Amino acid sequence: MTARTVAAIACLVVGVGLAAWSLANGQLLLAVVGFALIFTFLYLVIEAANKAGKPKHEIKRAANSAWSMKDEASPPGKENGGQR
Repeated sequence: MTARTVAAIACLVVGVGLAAWSLANGQLLLAVVGFALIFTFLYLVIEAANKAGKPKHEIKRAANSAWSMKDEASPPGKENGGQR
């Protein structure tokens, strides 16, 4: 596990515990700190999800992309409604 993962889990555990305890005892300032830790956890999770969604390697362009073939006629039998 990376340091970010450990930090995210710690923010969640401490934040939920602190928010619950402080709300039960009527300490609003500590509840705000607990909620801030929970929002920090959410930020770290969303940041990790965005990073995981990006490709690790460069996507190469095709040698014959579809845009270069847009002016060519379609093959026989492939017109609208034709057999596939």
